[in-house]
This record gives sequence, C-alpha cells and structure tokens, in this order.
Amino acid sequence: MKSRYAAVFRLLVPLYSGLNLTLFACGYDPLPFETTEVETAVLAVLSIVSTVYAWWKNNNLTHPAEQAQDYLNQLKKSNIREK
Repeated sequence: MKSRYAAVFRLLVPLYSGLNLTLFACGYDPLPFETTEVETAVLAVLSIVSTVYAWWKNNNLTHPAEQAQDYLNQLKKSNIREK
C-alpha cells in the first residue's frame, strides 16, 4: 500500500508542475499556490489522516483492554485452527 501512495504522489507533483508551466506558457498567471502554501496543505492533510487513523485504530490503553485484546487474539487463533 505504501508504494501506491508514493506512486500517486510522484504522479501528482509533475502534473501540478506541468499544469503550472502550461498556464504560464499560455499567458495566464501560474497557479496561485506558493511552495509554503502547498507544504502547509500537505501537512494539514497528513495531520488529518494520522488523526483519523489513530482514532480508528484499536489502541488498548488500559490493562483490562490489553487483556481483552489478548483473549480476542486467542479466540481468533483457535477459530482459524478449527477450520
């Protein structure tokens, strides 16, 4: 999955650059984004994605939660062996 994200990023950056260059060649102002604005937007998206992932991911913070997760893992393993 990580390689897919990297490939999409490697595709989007040249597309952004090519669009900006094409607009400039046609006499239009380039896209009105400065490097710092793009960096800020990327960091904001990464922050939101990491927050949502941390919220979604099962984080066992208490000792009873850890014990329950261990018990669940044991049940899953025993269910897989029976099939």
